[in-house]
Amino acid sequence: METGPDFELLKDAYAIIDGIPENAISLEKLQTTRGETLDHGTICSPPGWLALHPRFNELGLSMSDDGEHLMLNGNIVDDASPGLVMTQLFGLPPSDAEHLFGKRDTYTLGDDSGLSDKRLWQRELRDYLKSHGQLDSDFEERLETRGPFADPVNPSELRAL
Repeated sequence: METGPDFELLKDAYAIIDGIPENAISLEKLQTTRGETLDHGTICSPPGWLALHPRFNELGLSMSDDGEHLMLNGNIVDDASPGLVMTQLFGLPPSDAEHLFGKRDTYTLGDDSGLSDKRLWQRELRDYLKSHGQLDSDFEERLETRGPFADPVNPSELRAL
């Protein structure tokens, strides 16, 4: 029995990533660097940050010690992209999971917006939620105050095109 995407969990993911500084998010790799503490020098992709968050740890998501692989229920998922794990976790169709949580080139092919990796990911997830009628007024209000276009972008945090 197919139930479809867990939109509330996707909104939780959006909120978690929204709280991470822009310069701590990179779409390049699951974990680019691990700092002394999570809030000091760690840089991850959105799936990497979710794998470090207690809410998603409770759901069985974690990351290997070397920061190279996602793990689900303690097992390394032997896949080059986090899409397979996100398909299972969020109930997403594989193509949607790959689009939302895949490698950087999934987002940047033809992108000339100049958005940071964080804001680019947020835009993609927001568009996905909107296309499925999931942007209710409460969530929209939070997006207007903390959303990807609410704060001015720091030019030093823009990725080079």
